[in-house]
Amino acid sequence: MQFDIFKFELFLKGLKDILPYFFVGLLIIETAYLLLVIKKYNKKETFVNIATGVVAILAQFGLKLFFFTNIYPSVYQHRLFDLPLGWYQFFSVLLIYAFMQWLIHFIEHKVRFFWCLHEVHHSATHMNVTTGLRNSIFDLISLEMLYLLIPFFGFHYIFYFLFYTLNKFWASFIHVNEKLIGQIPVLKYFLVTPAGHHIHHARNIPYLDKNYGELIPWFDFLFKTYATERTEKIQYGTVKITKEIGFWEAQVHEFRQLGKDIKATPKLIDKLLYLIMSPGWHPGNFSQTTKQLQKSYKENGS
Repeated sequence: MQFDIFKFELFLKGLKDILPYFFVGLLIIETAYLLLVIKKYNKKETFVNIATGVVAILAQFGLKLFFFTNIYPSVYQHRLFDLPLGWYQFFSVLLIYAFMQWLIHFIEHKVRFFWCLHEVHHSATHMNVTTGLRNSIFDLISLEMLYLLIPFFGFHYIFYFLFYTLNKFWASFIHVNEKLIGQIPVLKYFLVTPAGHHIHHARNIPYLDKNYGELIPWFDFLFKTYATERTEKIQYGTVKITKEIGFWEAQVHEFRQLGKDIKATPKLIDKLLYLIMSPGWHPGNFSQTTKQLQKSYKENGS
């Protein structure tokens, strides 16, 4: 079957056009359920989520538009391999995109500088559709530049744009409140489900650094970072953030603590290591496990 790139672009444009309606519709359904049935809704945090998302989108809009309309096509024009265009690229890019998304997410949790950016998303202490909007206003492109490897190696950038858009749809869904959607037994083996992603947002020690996937969970299975909910009830937030915080505090508190740690250590090598080591790392604790580092992070406040 011949692949028609023009029709594919039209389909993608239509998909982008309905994304805002999908998000608003899901938000209305969730809000109505929480207000009318559960009779509990976290207005303050929802406001912070939306405000953060709006500011982040505005901050990123121009740069991302430039990348999508100029950089990605330019990289594809100078691709390393001239791969024939076809539907096999769809499935290939799905796996490549899912792996790179898993890897980027993993780095965001394991490298402290990137954690300072990503932690904004995890500082939410309740789960609802708007949590997907909660991101750092300082995270302009950062690790997303790694996705340029997709067109560089000869895969058409249109497929990356497709999965990027689908991920926006799915991210709205997997952040939905646990009262609205619970376990989905069979689907969880093929797609990331809300219950699976909720574990990723847990601050409980047994659930830390699990379920990095956002579209498919296969790389979590492969790299043994997949977890299911145990008897311990999920508590949202981080090991330090256990209650709602405001817009600006969410944006800067991790950077503020990082600055204090860097200033407190006299050695230049340790100052640099604070940027690249895991959250909770301090000079002399190289051998500590992730859970030990996270406990130290909670106990020491850094």
